[in-house]
This record gives sequence, C-alpha cells and structure tokens, in this order.
Amino acid sequence: MSETTKLRLPLIAAAQAQKHVTHNEALLKLDALLHLEVMDKDRDAPPANPADGDRYIVGAGASGAWAGEAGHVAAFQDGVWRFHPPQIGWRAFVRDEGALYVKAQSGWIAVGGGAGGGALQNVTLFGLGTEADAVNPFSARVGKALWAATTVAEGGTGDLRYTLNKEAAANVLSLLFQRGWSGRAEMGLIGDDDFQIKVSANGSMWREAMRIDGASGRAAFPGGIAPRPWVNLTDAATVTIDAAAGDRFRLAAGGSRTLAKPVNLMDGMRFILRVTNSANVTLTLNAAFAPFSGSAPALRAGAGQSNTFDCVYDAAADKVFYAWY
Repeated sequence: MSETTKLRLPLIAAAQAQKHVTHNEALLKLDALLHLEVMDKDRDAPPANPADGDRYIVGAGASGAWAGEAGHVAAFQDGVWRFHPPQIGWRAFVRDEGALYVKAQSGWIAVGGGAGGGALQNVTLFGLGTEADAVNPFSARVGKALWAATTVAEGGTGDLRYTLNKEAAANVLSLLFQRGWSGRAEMGLIGDDDFQIKVSANGSMWREAMRIDGASGRAAFPGGIAPRPWVNLTDAATVTIDAAAGDRFRLAAGGSRTLAKPVNLMDGMRFILRVTNSANVTLTLNAAFAPFSGSAPALRAGAGQSNTFDCVYDAAADKVFYAWY
C-alpha cells in the first residue's frame, strides 16, 4: 500500500475496494499525531486502563505491549495500541511535566514549558530582540536588563552570584566594553589568572590600568595613579575643610585666619593643606590639630610665605596629626 512521505498516511489506490478502510486508517493517524499531546514520555510499559485516545512517548526500557517501540508515539485507539515512529522536528506537549519537547537526532529534548512553567534545555541558539549565530549563540538587543536574587520567601537564599569559567590559565575570561563595536575597556582574567583592567582609546592599542596578583592579592597600577585635583578653599575668618571633597587643599589667606576642625573625617584619612599668605597672616589651628613632633611649629606669617601641613586623622584620639614644612 502506498503511503505519504512524512506521516505515512495510507493512500487510496485506483479502483480500490473498501476505500473507507484506507481512508479511516489515515484519519486515525491524523487524530493521533496532529497537535500531539502525550500523557508521559518516560513510561516503559502501557498503563493498566488507558482511555481511548491516550498517547505516550514510549520509554527506553519498552516492555509488554510496547516492546521494541522505545521513543515511538503510542496511541490507544479502538482498544489497541498503535505506534508511530517520530521524525525529527515533531513537537509534543508532555502533560505530566507541563513541558514542550521536540524530536531531535539524539531523541526527545525539552524546549520550553506550557502555562504551568517548565524547562528550556539544550537550545543551541537564543536571540532576544536580535538574531543569534554560531559566533554569538546567545545574543540580546535590549535597553535594560534586570537580574534579581530569588528571595527566601520564594524558596531561594536571597543571594545572586554569577559564575564565569574558563578552561585554562592561558584562556580569556573577561567583560569587554565597546563603543561602536570597538573595544574601550576590558576586565577579567585576560590570558592568565591575575585580575586585570585594561583600557583603549581606539580599540587596537591597549593599556593595562590595574592588575591584582592572583597569588598574593597585591594590586599594581602599571599606568600610575592620577592625583586628585587641588581643592581651592574660600578665604574667610574661619576656614573649614570638607575632607570628603578631596585630599589636597590650598588656601590663599589674606589676614588673621582660624583653621576649624575638618568635617567628614574618617579614621586613617590623609590630606595635605597648603596655605599661602597673600598678606601678613596670623594662622590659628583648632585644638583638633596636633603636631607629630609634639611641639607646635612657628608658622610663617609674612606676605608671600607659605605653610604646608601633611595631615592624617586618628579617630581613636580624635586628632588630626600633622607634619609641617
């Protein structure tokens, strides 16, 4: 008997007797395979009391009435089991898992969930808002992205950790930042196991800005550290330094001035203050300032002279200790 290529539906021959038998056989196959939905895909033996129309994907250990039919679609119709070998690309909704499966060369694989959720497994290309390809099998074109930890109330731990892994030390594991598809910054394990940050002005010449040694944890800055800019203080009878504004301050003093205790100090914070006299000056330091030497220096008071204070804050003593020069 002749059959169709894909679903193997029987064809009615010319001048065939009892055409209805062949026709009905084709309808039964269509009824079993069209909009395929199966009860289970892991059973090895048929259920004791199947309902008419129930369908299953036979498990790998097929036995009993299903013997020799592993991976096939078993449909219970008119009191008997009918078996249909699937072809690559067939899709089936598996009811007990609430998941959609597709027939691949290697077998049935999950490709997504139904209304009740499910898994998305073994997808070779995934494009979100764009097309993925062999070089970029996961691609996304979005304006914003959000990753949030599963809370304890939702069954999670409240933590969120990304795990990125490379095969060997000589491989690259990094985040690359680009403009117009030309690299501008990169950070990660770039060719070794030290954490690095590199920058580029043109995408071809790269400069290493920071390296943290993987063995010792020590940080190095091959390009040097740019100093913070000077903060010019406003001249007034009482001058107060905001330690959060910088670490290098300068003041052009034009008369009798009092230097107040700085604000926003943190333990161990260090800063420099340079006072240049634009006129004869009497400079008084708040009691929070204490010289390292133990004795206060004779500050320069003449016009055009200057005093420089190298300061560090000790929170335990609540003192700004300074060296003067």
